[in-house]
Amino acid sequence: MSSSKVPHVALQSSSNHRNMPVIGLGTASASSTDVTKVAVMVLNCGCGRCCGFIEIPNIAGNCGKMRLMRPQLRSRCGCENTSENAVNAAAIAVVIRSLELEYLDLYLIHWPIAVKPGDWKLPYPEEALTSFDLKGVWKAMEECQKLGLTKCIGVSNFSCKKLENLLSFATIPPSVNQVEMNPTWQQKKLREYCQAKGIIITAYSPLGAAGTMWGSNNVVDNELLKEIAEAHGKSFAQVSLRWLYELGVTVAVKSYNKERMKQNLEIFDWSLTKDDYEKIDQQNMSSSIVPHVVLQSSSNHRNMPVIGLGTASASSTDVTKVAVLEAIKLGYRHFDTASKYGSEQPLGEAIAEALQLGLIGSRDELFITSKLWCTDNFPHLVLPALQKTLQSLKLEYLDLYLIHWPIAVKPGDWKLLYPEEALTSFDLKGVWKAMEECQKLGLTKCIGVSNFSCKKLENLLSFATIPPSVNQVEMNPTWQQKKLREYCQAKGIIITAYSPLGAAGTMWGSNNVVDNELLKEIAEAHGKSFAQVSLRWLYELGVTVAVKSYNKERMKQNLEIFDWSLTKDDYEKIDQVKQHQSTKNGPAKFIADLWDGEN
Repeated sequence: MSSSKVPHVALQSSSNHRNMPVIGLGTASASSTDVTKVAVMVLNCGCGRCCGFIEIPNIAGNCGKMRLMRPQLRSRCGCENTSENAVNAAAIAVVIRSLELEYLDLYLIHWPIAVKPGDWKLPYPEEALTSFDLKGVWKAMEECQKLGLTKCIGVSNFSCKKLENLLSFATIPPSVNQVEMNPTWQQKKLREYCQAKGIIITAYSPLGAAGTMWGSNNVVDNELLKEIAEAHGKSFAQVSLRWLYELGVTVAVKSYNKERMKQNLEIFDWSLTKDDYEKIDQQNMSSSIVPHVVLQSSSNHRNMPVIGLGTASASSTDVTKVAVLEAIKLGYRHFDTASKYGSEQPLGEAIAEALQLGLIGSRDELFITSKLWCTDNFPHLVLPALQKTLQSLKLEYLDLYLIHWPIAVKPGDWKLLYPEEALTSFDLKGVWKAMEECQKLGLTKCIGVSNFSCKKLENLLSFATIPPSVNQVEMNPTWQQKKLREYCQAKGIIITAYSPLGAAGTMWGSNNVVDNELLKEIAEAHGKSFAQVSLRWLYELGVTVAVKSYNKERMKQNLEIFDWSLTKDDYEKIDQVKQHQSTKNGPAKFIADLWDGEN
């Protein structure tokens, strides 16, 4: 197949409306020797565009020498070079010399971050990062195009917000935005934005990048993609690439296997069906599939994803960090932590790494909840406690800050469960005033409570100037809390359910949900798990959830609750479930009025 059969797209902001082939060869993680060996195969296959990294010398030069032709070449400006002084004619000239060319076809800003000079290792620690002068860097990129050293300029891993900022001052708009995109990370909002602005998207990791430090097997192992592929007599890779092509997305796909390279070009003489599209739409694990609720008492009516990953665990910090990164890949955007959990630091590290890897475009895409512990339930300790939480998370603000329990514990080396002598009077009015001040300072976007009864909420609402956005409480089919649900709904307070699956195996949980035969019966009828039935039931009641599982498959299943419904018969069965509360005394050995007789 010759390269003439590969369709092209016109890069509108180039100096001469340059045409770019819609499919290119990625060379991430390759040595120059590897690229040299594969170059002849690439050109024989007909791939007229080679997507090359600046760290790999002589890629295009060797290609050109061997085949007496010059494929289109693109490269990227690394994070270490993202300053106005570094991105200049001399810097790009070094790249061009290493490629043995006179010019590039496309030069991209690799990431919208800047890294200080130094011997830093990936992933970069926070102290390696410095302020990124996008305006100055883009001015230097424009100069490179004007000098003819590159025919086009663009960006990589830019969100809609960052593109909007860039377009506000660019005299030459970016031709391309190269981002992660495939059937399991569909980026509909970004696609629509770029299309409206005339920016071509190039998808990297179009097949999921399995086996790399940033990739996953979500595309490779996807059963629906395999099913579509079988129906067309194609491979899952061809289905993914064809889907991107039909969306108007160009791709940089990395494979050094000759047969697979050839197959990756055989996507232009067939089409996907409407049914195929409907199936692929189901695979999008981006956060857009998770519904949101509006927190009415927040400073700006903040949206909260209805499902979040809980992090209360005895797991090591490394295990928590890995789980959070995997959750972000799957589509989780709400993370629930607390100072008492010991998970704030690994959660913060995971967020920083997710930003570096491009799993999220900005911190604003996440919703982070943390909680004020009982030992800090004093008016003068609220602000310092929140500041400490932010320091542990390495964040500038929380989305939601909750009073963890409506009790106060005296200073001292107390162990859980707290004895009666450890408890002291709880100044709710003073503590809530301090919580309100935290929101006014912008340190948290919303404030709320946890483990509050109707009576305690009524008391709080009698003096609060900012009412609580959320009440996080134990709730599941074996502890349904109908009275509390009705009260919170009437007051505009969102309930978040913790222990939505019963928290089996924890010091406070039970097997009541896991072992419930009625839930198993309902699950079998729907072809679902008992966990999905419990989560769907809560969702249909208008309750949000914080569910803890670090198992990748179960995390994925816990998100698959939005495209089916429970029946009237299911509800009648769940209404029959025997009720049992696990957290009767909270973190204390005994508190007489913790639930005010409402349990």
